[in-house]
Amino acid sequence: MGLFSNYEKVGKGVSKDPDKKLPIFKFIDIYVSHFSKLVILNFIFIIALLPFAGIMFVENLGLGDTAYNLLVYALFILSGIFVGPATCGFMKVLRNISCRRPVFIWSDFWKAFGSNFKQGAIMGVIDMLFIAAMSFAIPMYSNMAQTSAVFGVAFVICLVTSFIFVMMHFYIYLLIVSTNLNLWLILKDSLYLTAIEIKTSVINLIVTVILLLAVVLLFPWSVFSVILIPSFLGLLYSFNCFPAIRKHVIKPYYDAKGEQMPDLSYTQPADESEAVFTDTPETEIPQEPPKKTKKRKIR
Repeated sequence: MGLFSNYEKVGKGVSKDPDKKLPIFKFIDIYVSHFSKLVILNFIFIIALLPFAGIMFVENLGLGDTAYNLLVYALFILSGIFVGPATCGFMKVLRNISCRRPVFIWSDFWKAFGSNFKQGAIMGVIDMLFIAAMSFAIPMYSNMAQTSAVFGVAFVICLVTSFIFVMMHFYIYLLIVSTNLNLWLILKDSLYLTAIEIKTSVINLIVTVILLLAVVLLFPWSVFSVILIPSFLGLLYSFNCFPAIRKHVIKPYYDAKGEQMPDLSYTQPADESEAVFTDTPETEIPQEPPKKTKKRKIR
Protein backbone atom coordinates (compact mmCIF):
# COMPACT_ATOMS: atom_id res chain seq x y z
CA MET A 1 0.00 0.00 0.00
CA GLY A 2 1.60 3.27 -1.08
CA LEU A 3 0.78 6.59 0.51
CA PHE A 4 -0.62 7.99 -2.75
CA SER A 5 -2.12 4.86 -4.29
CA ASN A 6 -5.24 2.86 -3.61
CA TYR A 7 -5.30 -0.44 -5.46
CA GLU A 8 -8.60 -1.52 -3.90
CA LYS A 9 -10.68 1.35 -5.26
CA VAL A 10 -13.00 0.39 -8.13
CA GLY A 11 -14.86 2.92 -10.23
CA LYS A 12 -15.54 6.57 -9.50
CA GLY A 13 -16.25 8.18 -6.19
CA VAL A 14 -14.93 7.72 -2.67
CA SER A 15 -16.60 5.31 -0.30
CA LYS A 16 -17.86 6.58 3.04
CA ASP A 17 -16.44 3.43 4.58
CA PRO A 18 -13.25 4.42 6.51
CA ASP A 19 -11.52 1.28 5.24
CA LYS A 20 -12.05 2.51 1.65
CA LYS A 21 -10.35 5.86 2.17
CA LEU A 22 -7.42 6.78 -0.02
CA PRO A 23 -4.16 5.70 1.67
CA ILE A 24 -3.01 9.28 2.26
CA PHE A 25 -6.21 10.00 4.21
CA LYS A 26 -5.86 6.74 6.12
CA PHE A 27 -2.35 7.80 7.13
CA ILE A 28 -3.51 11.25 8.23
CA ASP A 29 -6.37 9.69 10.21
CA ILE A 30 -4.00 7.29 12.00
CA TYR A 31 -1.46 10.04 12.69
CA VAL A 32 -4.00 12.52 14.07
CA SER A 33 -5.86 9.95 16.17
CA HIS A 34 -2.60 8.71 17.74
CA PHE A 35 -0.82 12.06 17.94
CA SER A 36 -0.41 12.13 21.72
CA LYS A 37 0.90 8.54 21.75
CA LEU A 38 3.38 9.41 19.00
CA VAL A 39 4.72 12.35 21.00
CA ILE A 40 5.10 10.15 24.09
CA LEU A 41 6.85 7.52 21.97
CA ASN A 42 9.33 10.13 20.77
CA PHE A 43 10.24 11.00 24.37
CA ILE A 44 10.72 7.31 25.24
CA PHE A 45 12.91 6.91 22.15
CA ILE A 46 14.99 9.90 23.24
CA ILE A 47 15.43 8.39 26.72
CA ALA A 48 16.64 5.13 25.17
CA LEU A 49 19.14 7.09 23.05
CA LEU A 50 20.70 9.04 25.92
CA PRO A 51 23.96 7.00 25.78
CA PHE A 52 24.27 7.89 22.09
CA ALA A 53 23.49 11.56 22.83
CA GLY A 54 26.22 11.57 25.50
CA ILE A 55 28.77 10.23 23.03
CA MET A 56 27.81 12.86 20.44
CA PHE A 57 28.20 15.57 23.09
CA VAL A 58 31.70 14.34 23.91
CA GLU A 59 32.55 14.25 20.21
CA ASN A 60 31.48 17.88 19.77
CA LEU A 61 33.97 18.96 22.42
CA GLY A 62 36.56 18.53 19.67
CA LEU A 63 39.73 18.26 21.72
CA GLY A 64 41.59 17.29 18.55
CA ASP A 65 43.95 14.69 20.05
CA THR A 66 44.39 11.61 17.84
CA ALA A 67 43.86 9.13 20.66
CA TYR A 68 40.81 11.11 21.75
CA ASN A 69 39.33 11.03 18.24
CA LEU A 70 39.91 7.27 17.95
CA LEU A 71 38.20 6.74 21.30
CA VAL A 72 35.22 8.83 20.20
CA TYR A 73 34.93 6.85 16.96
CA ALA A 74 35.04 3.58 18.90
CA LEU A 75 32.37 4.79 21.32
CA PHE A 76 30.26 6.05 18.41
CA ILE A 77 30.33 2.61 16.80
CA LEU A 78 29.59 0.85 20.10
CA SER A 79 26.63 3.18 20.69
CA GLY A 80 24.85 1.06 18.10
CA ILE A 81 24.37 -1.49 20.88
CA PHE A 82 21.75 0.89 22.30
CA VAL A 83 20.57 2.56 19.08
CA GLY A 84 19.60 -0.70 17.36
CA PRO A 85 17.38 -2.20 20.10
CA ALA A 86 15.83 1.23 20.74
CA THR A 87 14.92 1.46 17.05
CA CYS A 88 13.40 -2.04 17.28
CA GLY A 89 11.15 -0.94 20.13
CA PHE A 90 10.31 2.26 18.29
CA MET A 91 9.36 0.51 15.05
CA LYS A 92 7.42 -2.27 16.78
CA VAL A 93 5.09 0.27 18.40
CA LEU A 94 4.74 2.24 15.16
CA ARG A 95 4.01 -0.92 13.19
CA ASN A 96 1.18 -1.78 15.57
CA ILE A 97 -0.17 1.78 15.39
CA SER A 98 -0.10 1.73 11.59
CA CYS A 99 -2.05 -1.57 11.69
CA ARG A 100 -4.50 -0.02 14.20
CA ARG A 101 -3.65 -2.55 16.88
CA PRO A 102 -4.01 -1.73 20.58
CA VAL A 103 -0.70 -0.42 21.93
CA PHE A 104 0.74 0.22 25.36
CA ILE A 105 3.54 2.61 24.52
CA TRP A 106 5.89 2.13 27.48
CA SER A 107 5.57 -1.63 27.95
CA ASP A 108 5.46 -2.47 24.22
CA PHE A 109 8.56 -0.37 23.53
CA TRP A 110 10.72 -1.96 26.24
CA LYS A 111 9.41 -5.45 25.54
CA ALA A 112 10.47 -5.15 21.89
CA PHE A 113 13.74 -3.54 23.04
CA GLY A 114 14.57 -6.63 25.08
CA SER A 115 13.21 -9.37 22.82
CA ASN A 116 15.07 -8.01 19.79
CA PHE A 117 18.18 -6.85 21.63
CA LYS A 118 20.68 -9.21 19.99
CA GLN A 119 19.75 -8.57 16.37
CA GLY A 120 19.05 -4.92 17.08
CA ALA A 121 22.46 -4.41 18.70
CA ILE A 122 24.30 -6.10 15.83
CA MET A 123 22.37 -4.07 13.27
CA GLY A 124 22.96 -0.91 15.27
CA VAL A 125 26.72 -1.49 15.29
CA ILE A 126 26.63 -2.15 11.53
CA ASP A 127 24.77 1.14 11.08
CA MET A 128 27.30 3.08 13.13
CA LEU A 129 30.19 1.47 11.26
CA PHE A 130 28.60 2.41 7.95
CA ILE A 131 27.97 6.01 9.05
CA ALA A 132 31.53 6.37 10.34
CA ALA A 133 32.99 4.91 7.13
CA MET A 134 30.86 7.05 4.80
CA SER A 135 31.44 10.23 6.82
CA PHE A 136 35.14 9.68 6.16
CA ALA A 137 35.01 8.30 2.61
CA ILE A 138 32.52 10.69 0.96
CA PRO A 139 34.33 13.96 1.84
CA MET A 140 37.71 12.38 1.05
CA TYR A 141 36.70 11.10 -2.41
CA SER A 142 34.86 14.35 -3.11
CA ASN A 143 38.07 16.32 -2.61
CA MET A 144 40.22 13.79 -4.46
CA ALA A 145 37.79 13.74 -7.41
CA GLN A 146 39.03 17.21 -8.33
CA THR A 147 42.39 15.69 -9.27
CA SER A 148 41.35 12.35 -10.80
CA ALA A 149 38.18 10.96 -12.41
CA VAL A 150 38.87 7.59 -10.75
CA PHE A 151 38.16 9.09 -7.35
CA GLY A 152 35.05 10.68 -8.82
CA VAL A 153 33.75 7.20 -9.61
CA ALA A 154 34.54 6.12 -6.03
CA PHE A 155 32.65 9.17 -4.74
CA VAL A 156 29.56 8.30 -6.81
CA ILE A 157 29.70 4.66 -5.66
CA CYS A 158 29.82 5.75 -2.00
CA LEU A 159 26.94 8.16 -2.54
CA VAL A 160 24.72 5.62 -4.31
CA THR A 161 25.55 2.95 -1.73
CA SER A 162 24.57 5.34 1.05
CA PHE A 163 21.18 6.08 -0.54
CA ILE A 164 20.48 2.37 -1.05
CA PHE A 165 21.51 1.59 2.53
CA VAL A 166 19.20 4.31 3.82
CA MET A 167 16.26 2.97 1.78
CA MET A 168 16.92 -0.55 3.05
CA HIS A 169 16.29 0.79 6.55
CA PHE A 170 12.66 1.42 5.67
CA TYR A 171 12.36 -2.38 5.90
CA ILE A 172 15.23 -3.67 8.08
CA TYR A 173 13.90 -2.92 11.55
CA LEU A 174 10.32 -3.78 10.56
CA LEU A 175 11.58 -7.20 9.48
CA ILE A 176 13.53 -7.63 12.73
CA VAL A 177 10.45 -7.01 14.90
CA SER A 178 8.02 -8.88 12.63
CA THR A 179 9.97 -12.05 11.81
CA ASN A 180 12.62 -14.31 13.25
CA LEU A 181 14.76 -14.34 10.13
CA ASN A 182 18.50 -14.26 10.66
CA LEU A 183 20.18 -10.93 10.04
CA TRP A 184 21.68 -11.94 6.70
CA LEU A 185 18.25 -12.82 5.30
CA ILE A 186 16.81 -9.60 6.74
CA LEU A 187 19.43 -7.54 4.89
CA LYS A 188 18.88 -9.59 1.73
CA ASP A 189 15.10 -9.19 1.88
CA SER A 190 15.43 -5.48 2.64
CA LEU A 191 17.51 -4.97 -0.50
CA TYR A 192 14.99 -7.02 -2.48
CA LEU A 193 12.04 -5.02 -1.13
CA THR A 194 13.82 -1.73 -1.79
CA ALA A 195 14.20 -2.75 -5.44
CA ILE A 196 10.73 -4.14 -6.14
CA GLU A 197 9.00 -1.36 -4.16
CA ILE A 198 11.24 1.35 -5.58
CA LYS A 199 8.41 3.88 -5.89
CA THR A 200 7.55 3.57 -2.20
CA SER A 201 11.23 3.59 -1.23
CA VAL A 202 11.89 6.78 -3.22
CA ILE A 203 8.80 8.51 -1.77
CA ASN A 204 9.97 7.67 1.75
CA LEU A 205 13.46 8.93 0.91
CA ILE A 206 12.20 12.22 -0.56
CA VAL A 207 9.97 12.96 2.44
CA THR A 208 12.86 12.12 4.78
CA VAL A 209 15.33 14.36 2.96
CA ILE A 210 12.85 17.27 2.81
CA LEU A 211 12.15 17.11 6.55
CA LEU A 212 15.82 16.77 7.49
CA LEU A 213 16.75 19.69 5.24
CA ALA A 214 14.02 21.78 6.87
CA VAL A 215 15.42 20.92 10.30
CA VAL A 216 18.94 21.92 9.25
CA LEU A 217 17.91 25.13 7.49
CA LEU A 218 15.61 26.26 10.31
CA PHE A 219 18.04 25.39 13.13
CA PRO A 220 17.98 26.33 16.04
CA TRP A 221 14.22 27.06 15.81
CA SER A 222 13.66 23.54 14.53
CA VAL A 223 15.18 21.91 17.63
CA PHE A 224 11.71 21.19 19.04
CA SER A 225 10.82 19.16 15.94
CA VAL A 226 12.59 16.26 17.65
CA ILE A 227 9.32 15.51 19.45
CA LEU A 228 7.41 15.28 16.15
CA ILE A 229 9.57 14.18 13.22
CA PRO A 230 10.95 10.77 14.36
CA SER A 231 7.55 9.19 14.97
CA PHE A 232 6.08 10.85 11.87
CA LEU A 233 8.77 9.31 9.67
CA GLY A 234 8.63 5.97 11.48
CA LEU A 235 4.85 5.81 11.07
CA LEU A 236 5.24 6.71 7.40
CA TYR A 237 7.74 3.86 6.90
CA SER A 238 5.50 1.40 8.75
CA PHE A 239 2.37 2.46 6.86
CA ASN A 240 4.05 2.31 3.46
CA CYS A 241 6.41 -0.63 3.89
CA PHE A 242 4.83 -3.18 6.21
CA PRO A 243 2.14 -4.10 3.64
CA ALA A 244 5.00 -4.90 1.23
CA ILE A 245 6.62 -7.10 3.87
CA ARG A 246 3.34 -8.95 4.37
CA LYS A 247 2.89 -9.40 0.63
CA HIS A 248 6.41 -10.41 -0.40
CA VAL A 249 7.88 -12.03 2.73
CA ILE A 250 5.18 -13.22 5.13
CA LYS A 251 2.38 -14.29 2.77
CA PRO A 252 4.60 -16.52 0.58
CA TYR A 253 5.66 -18.40 3.70
CA TYR A 254 2.08 -19.15 4.75
CA ASP A 255 1.11 -20.01 1.16
CA ALA A 256 3.97 -22.51 0.96
CA LYS A 257 2.85 -24.08 4.25
CA GLY A 258 -0.78 -24.17 3.17
CA GLU A 259 -1.77 -22.06 6.18
CA GLN A 260 -3.90 -18.95 6.37
CA MET A 261 -1.98 -15.76 7.00
CA PRO A 262 -3.14 -14.07 10.23
CA ASP A 263 -4.93 -10.76 9.90
CA LEU A 264 -2.78 -8.11 11.57
CA SER A 265 -5.36 -5.38 11.97
CA TYR A 266 -7.33 -3.45 14.55
CA THR A 267 -9.77 -6.35 14.76
CA GLN A 268 -7.02 -8.56 16.18
CA PRO A 269 -5.97 -7.67 19.74
CA ALA A 270 -2.33 -7.86 20.67
CA ASP A 271 -1.33 -11.18 22.18
CA GLU A 272 1.35 -11.33 24.85
CA SER A 273 2.29 -14.82 23.71
CA GLU A 274 2.61 -14.05 20.02
CA ALA A 275 4.36 -16.71 17.99
CA VAL A 276 6.95 -15.68 15.45
CA PHE A 277 6.97 -16.00 11.71
CA THR A 278 9.67 -18.33 10.47
CA ASP A 279 11.09 -18.25 6.97
CA THR A 280 12.08 -21.77 5.95
CA PRO A 281 14.11 -22.09 2.71
CA GLU A 282 12.75 -24.58 0.21
CA THR A 283 15.85 -26.73 0.61
CA GLU A 284 15.10 -27.43 4.23
CA ILE A 285 12.90 -30.25 5.50
CA PRO A 286 9.38 -28.91 6.05
CA GLN A 287 8.42 -28.52 9.68
CA GLU A 288 5.71 -30.73 11.10
CA PRO A 289 2.38 -28.89 11.37
CA PRO A 290 1.40 -28.05 14.96
CA LYS A 291 -0.91 -30.51 16.64
CA LYS A 292 -3.08 -27.77 18.10
CA THR A 293 -5.45 -25.82 15.89
CA LYS A 294 -4.33 -22.46 17.25
CA LYS A 295 -3.50 -20.06 14.44
CA ARG A 296 0.06 -18.87 14.07
CA LYS A 297 0.65 -15.19 14.46
CA ILE A 298 3.36 -12.88 13.28
CA ARG A 299 5.15 -10.93 15.94
